[in-house]
Amino acid sequence: MSHKISNRRKRLIDKAARWVVTIGGAAIIAWLAAIFIFISIEVYPLFGKPKTGEVFSFKIDGDFRPAAIGMDGYHESSYIIGDDGRVFFFSPAGGQTILKGLNRLNNLKDSKITSVSRSGDNRELAFGTSDGGILSVKIKYKINYDSNNKRIIESEIEENDLIQIIPEKTPIKLAAFGKKESDIATAVYTEDRRFLLYGRKTTESLLDGVKTEDFHADLSSFINDKITSLAMDGFLENLYAGAESGNIYHFDIRERSSPKLINTVKASISPITALSFLLGDVSLVAGDGQGGINIWFRVRDETAETGWRLKKIHTFKSQNGAITSISPSIRGKGFLTASLDGTVYSHFATSEQTRFIIQHSSKPIYMVSYSPKNDGLLSIDTENILYYQTINDPHPEISLKSLFGRVWYEGYEKEEYVWQSTGGTDDFESKFSLLPLIYGTLKGTVYALLFAIPVAVLGAIYTSLFMKPWLKGIIKPVIETMAALPSVILGFLAGLWLAPLVEKRIPAIMLMLIVLPFLSILSSLLYRSLPPSLKNKFNSGNESLLLIPVFIFGMIICLWMNYYIENLLFAGDFRNWYYNTLGLRYDQRNALVVGFAMGFAVIPIIFTISEDALSNVPKHLISGSLALGATLWQTAVRVVLASASPGIFSAIMIGFGRAVGETMIVLMATGNTPIMEWNIFNGFRTLSANIAVEIPEAPAGGTLYRVLFLAALLLFIITFMVNTAAEVVRQRLKKRYAQM
Repeated sequence: MSHKISNRRKRLIDKAARWVVTIGGAAIIAWLAAIFIFISIEVYPLFGKPKTGEVFSFKIDGDFRPAAIGMDGYHESSYIIGDDGRVFFFSPAGGQTILKGLNRLNNLKDSKITSVSRSGDNRELAFGTSDGGILSVKIKYKINYDSNNKRIIESEIEENDLIQIIPEKTPIKLAAFGKKESDIATAVYTEDRRFLLYGRKTTESLLDGVKTEDFHADLSSFINDKITSLAMDGFLENLYAGAESGNIYHFDIRERSSPKLINTVKASISPITALSFLLGDVSLVAGDGQGGINIWFRVRDETAETGWRLKKIHTFKSQNGAITSISPSIRGKGFLTASLDGTVYSHFATSEQTRFIIQHSSKPIYMVSYSPKNDGLLSIDTENILYYQTINDPHPEISLKSLFGRVWYEGYEKEEYVWQSTGGTDDFESKFSLLPLIYGTLKGTVYALLFAIPVAVLGAIYTSLFMKPWLKGIIKPVIETMAALPSVILGFLAGLWLAPLVEKRIPAIMLMLIVLPFLSILSSLLYRSLPPSLKNKFNSGNESLLLIPVFIFGMIICLWMNYYIENLLFAGDFRNWYYNTLGLRYDQRNALVVGFAMGFAVIPIIFTISEDALSNVPKHLISGSLALGATLWQTAVRVVLASASPGIFSAIMIGFGRAVGETMIVLMATGNTPIMEWNIFNGFRTLSANIAVEIPEAPAGGTLYRVLFLAALLLFIITFMVNTAAEVVRQRLKKRYAQM
């Protein structure tokens, strides 16, 4: 009876264990799938298509032609300024035109607006007039809240004094206006084809008080061409003129009274009909008469007279009519273009994408305006019909090229892989290339495993097959205890203690790579030549203890020779020699330091699993090999190592996964520089460390936030694929050596 009860209990225990293992395994798989799904959901919006709302159109009644349009950030107060100087504000929301106020530009007097120069946010405008003057105005929005906490936007316009540029009062056909503190510059092109530059600088001192100085220059002699568009940067240093011939003329206007034509490029075979700077006033967008859209900016060229030349960097999808208007974003490198075919295109410079295309009218669109938050636009056609539309395009800078390809960024000499998510200015261009992070992850892993695999595997072989059991009982637990050390402690020690130590002793470390193996081989040869009477005093398996004083002696010799080697071979300073001779920089926190520290963290894992695999090789295989006359070393290499190879391979792959996902050591000991060099004396940045550094500052739902989740997804996929491939290889090795 008791026997039956015992068997029943065993069956119940077996069934319970089976259910626990099954449910536990299924739960782990479910959790992994849930993690993958969650990360994928966060990443998906990066590659979503932009969405546009319903198009609302309004007929503008009146005998005037709109000269400028724009809107506030809440789409509650838009403005129209007519060519007769009339100004009115309205709300386009909901498709209703609500008049907020009706004014007129007082300083315009009886003249007409014949040209307009706009700032990036469309709030600072400069109008060229029919009597040869320039009138600058500023649109202001004041936000207040009533007793019900409802937002009220008050709109007003601020005028400056009219500046008479053309004494003969010739109409100004094109104008480019810039203002920097108390410095003003204006370039105009008149109806009688005169190209003029005007500057005004106001200074204030204790002795002279306020002093205003005017500058005039005639640029007409530089260009024997009809000018069709103008653009001036916000630094008031560079003026660009697009011409009917398709040329772009670049002037240096730092000296207002004596500007210089420094560059001329053939930008198109048709007239350059529109020019505008993107945010930052570095990238110049050029639209031509055939609908072509290109971005140009200056790059270094030693052969050029000024050391710079204008180069075409990005090319976008062409429109079917001449480009009439360009409106840049004030939040990034995006911009809108309008053309004679009635379409509005949205582009983004960094990703080199055309984000969306909208057909607003069958008539030519001659003006377009981006909202300050990039979530709406206004356009107007030649029949005075105004179009309003909302936009939802939260991540225009992301594309496969910007994430994994080379991109030519502003200020760089060529296309490069760059990660730089934040900067110190509002016009900073975020750079989200993941290649430097993937590269850094692999670099750190490779250098860590180069140090860890030989030490761990060879140590496991010796411990399993050659070491005495009593010594093994001490050594193995000590090495396994190493795995319990927190990685933050290892990173702290590596960054603050080991890195400065290594920096001063690089020649000694390089010498150790030669001296220690040499002393080890020499000691082995000397040991073999000892008489048997001396050898018998050392128990078999303990001979390695004799190498401890040899290694200590060798290290002392190398450290002592560090000063002399550095003076003899490296001119007294290895870091300077390394840079001056090889052109490479030495960073204190580098891959060598990380290799030591991360190798220290990986060694216990690889050692323990490898030693267990070696110790579990069937004893009859070892006994049979020894009985057939093989030495213990031959048995270890050709029998034991082969049989244990699946386990050793698994150990290495687990160590690889540990190194790939390591965060704190690389965070504290590398300098976190996202560069792509295999130089062992350079730092790097890994995917995991980058997530740890960036995620606290990333706005939830923003582009950086989602790109960091993409980095996490890549890390997940890399480790999953490597572990899957490792398991396949392990199974094949197991089948191969199963019959031994």
